[in-house]
Order: sequence, then C-alpha cells, then structure tokens
Amino acid sequence: MNLTRRVLIGAAAAAFAAGAFGAAVGAADKKVAIVLPGSITDQAFNQVLYEGIVLVGKELSVETAYSEKVKQADQSEHLEDYARRGYGLVFGAGGEFVESTKRAARRYKDTQFVCLNCAVVEGVATVGYNNHAIGYILGYVGGKMSKTGKLGIVSGQKIKPILDIAEGMRKGMKDATGGGEVLITYTNDWDDVAKAKEATFGQVSQGADAVLPYLDNGIVGVMQGLEEKGKFGLGAITDLNTNWPKTNLISVSQDWRQAILHYAALYMDGKNESKNYVFNVGTKPLSLGTINPEVPADVKADIDRIVADMKSGKWKM
Repeated sequence: MNLTRRVLIGAAAAAFAAGAFGAAVGAADKKVAIVLPGSITDQAFNQVLYEGIVLVGKELSVETAYSEKVKQADQSEHLEDYARRGYGLVFGAGGEFVESTKRAARRYKDTQFVCLNCAVVEGVATVGYNNHAIGYILGYVGGKMSKTGKLGIVSGQKIKPILDIAEGMRKGMKDATGGGEVLITYTNDWDDVAKAKEATFGQVSQGADAVLPYLDNGIVGVMQGLEEKGKFGLGAITDLNTNWPKTNLISVSQDWRQAILHYAALYMDGKNESKNYVFNVGTKPLSLGTINPEVPADVKADIDRIVADMKSGKWKM
C-alpha cells in the first residue's frame, strides 16, 4: 500500500478563520479530503486536483487532507478511512473510483462521497464536464488540420469520459471535413511514460497526425513521442501549450480546482446533493485553451463561433 496523507489546513486555523472572517457556521467541524490515484506532481490531472484541495482549504477555511498514489485495490480503504475519521466530504479522483465510492457511500451514509470525472453513480455525487463538447472542439480543429483523416486518443482505461470525448471528436471531424477516424489505445496504466510513448508511436504508424493524451504522468510519454514524430497533441485536461507549445495543436482546459471548489462550497453551505454536476464550455471550470499559431484564421473563427454557441446553449451534440 502506498499512502501519503497530509493535513493541509489545521482545525485551529479553520476555527480562527471562521470567527475572524465570517466563514460558514460550523466550518471548524467540517473536513474535506481527496483520494488521488497518481502523483501530485504529475503536471496533469492529479496535480490540478491537489491544487484544488489546497484552494478549498484556503478559500473556505476548512481542514483538508489528501492521499496520493493510491492503487485501485486500495481505494475503498482510503475513502472509508477518511469517513471513519470524521471527514464529511471525500472526493475520489477519476472514473476508476466508481465502485469504491459506491461501496463507501453505502457504508458511511453521513459522509458525502464525490466521484470526479465518472459515470453517474447511485448514492454518490458526480462532478464532470461536457465531454462531448470537449471532443467536438478537438475533433473539429484536428480534422481541419489532419492530412490523413485520423486522430488518436491514448488513455489509461476505458471510462465514460473517454467514450464521450471520442464520440464528440468523430462528430467534430465529420462537421469539419465530412468524415474521419479516431483511434483509441488503452495502456492500462495512467502513469507509465514508456507505455504511453509506445502507444503513441503505434497510433502515428497507423496514420494519426494528432493525438489526445488522457493520462496522468503518462501524458509526458505521449507528448515526447509526438515531438519526436513531428505530430500534434490535443489537450483535454490541461493546456498543453504550457509545457509543449510547439506540439500543442489546441487545448480545452478543465480547471478541476474550480470544479471541486464549487462542490466544496455547496457542502459548506449545506446545499450539496448526490447528483450529477456537469460544467459546460464557457464556464469558469471549463474554457478554451491555446490554439497553435499554425491553425488558419478561418478555423479559429469557426471555433470562436462554436464556443459562443456552446456558451449560449445553442450547440447540441
């Protein structure tokens, strides 16, 4: 078992903040935790969520804690341990937490469990994004820029967000060019850089000229492989331009910091529910990222129009 757990903001500090700054009544008695499958320094999903739990502690003056590098077999133990220790809100980070959060919710009814980026789970709150819209934007630009009519996705596991993104990508490619193909490879490991790089080489050999990395630390392998082959990356989690400006074609940025802060604020106000919360493009937690300068002006104008339609609710899958 690989466990790292740290209390980020002490109860005493939370109590002081509640008294001094008018935080929600009872804030000192509330505690929030998150269980992460990967490293808090992966420059991807886990790091952003870790920064989110730090933000929750800072903005809401509540005691917070986290566990990182938790293997799937150990998820239930970590989630339920937090519940036993009085954490009223516990996040499970990623689609692989569906069964463990469901089990924990059945056993600890006084704790609100949240599955981030998951399919809908009975008795559990789920927080995620309009992945069809994310995929559509990436597929539209990728389709316009592709010379082969093929795009790729490399992911750790087959989870619902990936299937929705792929469906959106196919629709975006179809609207951009009349057709296209999306290749999907599952490495069965969210962090293995070598596996991710090998999967990327495999997709490039099949004709993919832009690939979406949907991984934790494994994202590094995908982007290294794309750099070596002179192909583009498509960002669906963080803005790839931050670390790979030449290789990033277009990114849509999921700001999980704001997403978990939003739900934690509902919890602090006693307004949290075990239902599905979905953020759309144009909201604070989900925004258009950087577009490569090589993308023509007319395609950028198309994307501006599409994003405006998404914001207004006019766009439909």
